[in-house]
Amino acid sequence: MTRLTENDIAGIEAEWATYERRLEELTGDDLLTLAARTLGIDPETARSGVRELRVGAIPISSGEGLIGGFADSLASIAGHLGFEADVLPADVPGFQLAKSGGFDLFIWADDDTYLAENILTGTVGENGRATGRGFATALIRMAARKRLDKRALVLGAGPVGCAGAETLALAGYEVFLCDMDGEKARAACGSLSGCTPCTPDDLSGLPLFECLLDAAPTNDFFPLAPERAFRLPACLAYGLSGRRKAQASGTIPFSSARLSCFSPPHSEGPDRPFSVIAISREAD
Repeated sequence: MTRLTENDIAGIEAEWATYERRLEELTGDDLLTLAARTLGIDPETARSGVRELRVGAIPISSGEGLIGGFADSLASIAGHLGFEADVLPADVPGFQLAKSGGFDLFIWADDDTYLAENILTGTVGENGRATGRGFATALIRMAARKRLDKRALVLGAGPVGCAGAETLALAGYEVFLCDMDGEKARAACGSLSGCTPCTPDDLSGLPLFECLLDAAPTNDFFPLAPERAFRLPACLAYGLSGRRKAQASGTIPFSSARLSCFSPPHSEGPDRPFSVIAISREAD
């Protein structure tokens, strides 16, 4: 899991209006509706249901220590979605309070793990898988509005990329899952119908793509100039920080919603690396 910095999450609570406006422009959905679609829940049922649930965000001090404001950002995301949300004490006291203090769900992350647990059902959502599914759903919505081909390139065969590839394939997309480790990509595709593994060296020989889900964990993963891989205009959804890609190519506009299109440049608000889906109902 990529470790965030305080700069990555500073001011999230002040940017929701910009985030939601851009997200709706691109996908036709607000954040809660997109999350509900990802989980197969009726959006109005989800909207009424979250108002009845109380969420606790638990700071964790293990590993490299606390990231200032991280738990507050989790509570801000949950609160924005409509939950009653609080920041709990750090570490074990926080878990004790979550389970004895009337909370229904709690969220926590250390250097390696980022989980949400539903105390009522015992189910656990893992951030990597939830993020991949959420961004794939957003990409599907965005591509449908532009009537693009159901064919997508997914960069990175980690938890985010694999979940994104699975979601796209199940939606009827022809998916190319690209990873520097070809065996990893092949294992990830496995028996998934419509998924083709590949490596960066293979990309120059493939037809141009109109849809990209970028879940690569490194700055220099993508080996080609955008015009050699994508048919313009193309839709993008990316799972990590997009600013690095914009700086690398000088041609890709990214928005605060971390979803974008190759089109006349527009860049509203800062790029923020937080998950589309903060709370998942499924057990991973």
